[in-house]
Amino acid sequence: MSDRKFDIGSGIFWFFKRFGENPAGVLWIALWQILVGGAIVGLVLAFLLPSYQEFITTIIELENGSVSDEEAAMGILTAIFTLLASASWGAILGILASLSFQGAWMRFLTRRPMAAVIPLRLGSDEFRLLGVNLLYIAVGIAMYIGVIMALVTFGVAGGGMLAASGDNSMAGGIGFGLVMFLGFLGVLLSVIFIAVKLSVAPALTVHDSKFRFFESWEATDGVFFPTLLSYIIVLILSLIFGSLLGFVLELGFLGAMMPVIEEFTHLAQGAEPTVEEVFATLQSTLSEPSVYIPMAIGGTLMYLLQIVLEGFWHGVGAYNAVRHRAGGEAPEEDAPVLGADHPAGASPSEG
Repeated sequence: MSDRKFDIGSGIFWFFKRFGENPAGVLWIALWQILVGGAIVGLVLAFLLPSYQEFITTIIELENGSVSDEEAAMGILTAIFTLLASASWGAILGILASLSFQGAWMRFLTRRPMAAVIPLRLGSDEFRLLGVNLLYIAVGIAMYIGVIMALVTFGVAGGGMLAASGDNSMAGGIGFGLVMFLGFLGVLLSVIFIAVKLSVAPALTVHDSKFRFFESWEATDGVFFPTLLSYIIVLILSLIFGSLLGFVLELGFLGAMMPVIEEFTHLAQGAEPTVEEVFATLQSTLSEPSVYIPMAIGGTLMYLLQIVLEGFWHGVGAYNAVRHRAGGEAPEEDAPVLGADHPAGASPSEG
């Protein structure tokens, strides 16, 4: 166990420190994450859009009287089942992709060597991370049940105080409110404590190349409050930067959607539009390059912002894992070194 003190500045800005050490590595992982994420979204849409179009067509035909109610019901059910099946496959692909993303970033943040050429993998690191995330879910469910039971217990205790107060209803009400407040505060502090104590598990798992979960408890011994403070500051900064940049990107989305809004405004000025007219207008406007190109660029930038904020958040746990195992920040020679044949280019050398 390391007795090195927790440096809050390094904990907060560990992701950006690693970026400064190896910017090509960060950009290379981010590029592959955007490509894989975009490919999965495109694949899911390729399956969803035909079913969605069939669903809309059936509704339009039902409104026009082209099909009977029985035929329309069968067509709608078929389209819904296809949509659900496509969404299920999309969820599975999304989980696998998320594990590969998490593994790549954790290897980078904990100074493990990057995988050659393609940094994304579905290997032993990702399999162990799946176990860690499943245990997180199990602990979350247990905590949820515990919270419900605790609040019920406090509510019963407060209700008993209220009933025992007799004619003095004000004293009973104050007692009930006090018990519920203290109970809620105790439950909230317990949840925060457990979450921080287990926050290093993914980074330790990747750093050690072994399954780690409850070892995170030891990794936060003596540094609980610096770790908590780091997460709080990262959360505040993420909300500030995310809100500002998100607002700018939303303005861009609004500008791209202005032709769609104008078309619908013009359509609403006449007679009440039919369902067919509404969907025809929507399809024609969204197919314009001036609409979908800015939306695609804006979506990519928002996804890139999400990647940065996730790396910012994971950096606290990664720093703590490195500090715990190596007695502080790992030496520079442990940082990933890219060869001349790497697509991102060779790492800079000194001297």
